[in-house]
Amino acid sequence: MKKVIWYVLHNSPEIDAYMNEFESERPDSDMQQEFPRWFETKIGNLYTANDPSCTPDLFALVCGPSSTATSVNSCVVNGVKFVVHSRDVKRTTQNSEICSPGEKE
Repeated sequence: MKKVIWYVLHNSPEIDAYMNEFESERPDSDMQQEFPRWFETKIGNLYTANDPSCTPDLFALVCGPSSTATSVNSCVVNGVKFVVHSRDVKRTTQNSEICSPGEKE
């Protein structure tokens, strides 16, 4: 998970100023290992102080990815409902294997 967090932080241009600040404060530190924790503390302090420089995007970056997964049985894409096979088997209104060709662009 640390690699994922580092990848997102490293590729987020909105935190370049914070990376530069970290490098100037700690020139001999390992950026990849120590920056995420430093950044979390820095933005956490700004958030607690209601600092306007703590934007919702920065706060979301500090919060990191969600550890919960979501599973769905169906979804609608462009007005067409798709369901997982196990759900479709139980229904009386099944697809009946009718296919319609897609549009070529």
